Amino acid sequence: MLEIFRLVFFIGILAAISVYDARHAVIPNKIVYPAIIIAIILALVSPEASVVTSLLCGVVLAAILLIPVLLGRMGIGDLKLAFLIGLMTGFPDGILALFSGIALGGLCAIVLVVFRVKKAGDMIPYGPFLAAGTVAVLVAERFSLLSFIYPL
Repeated sequence: MLEIFRLVFFIGILAAISVYDARHAVIPNKIVYPAIIIAIILALVSPEASVVTSLLCGVVLAAILLIPVLLGRMGIGDLKLAFLIGLMTGFPDGILALFSGIALGGLCAIVLVVFRVKKAGDMIPYGPFLAAGTVAVLVAERFSLLSFIYPL
């Protein structure tokens, strides 16, 4: 029962962040910070999650996005979202979630540029893509659909 609550909560948080980021091009701290605290608590009480692995994955995912943030290609909100994604998914699912979101965002950016909806270099909110990659991994994990990537 806890795992279903965890899944629904995480998907709800990611949906709220996605909508806000798509509309305002900002990932709001008032959603991310409480979600980080709740994700840590859920990792502490969940039999399937490890708080150490989740925290470590969050730090690694945030570190991966640190370079684009320092280069001004992503916002600090995306970095905080990556940390939250690591807490939600743990290792190795977090890596898959992050890179799925990055790939999805890149593909969408290419399509938007090709069809001249956006110009190269225009800002595109990345939060919805990172969230979509995470939701895909969370759902796939729940239904054991990731075993073809890394068999247990």
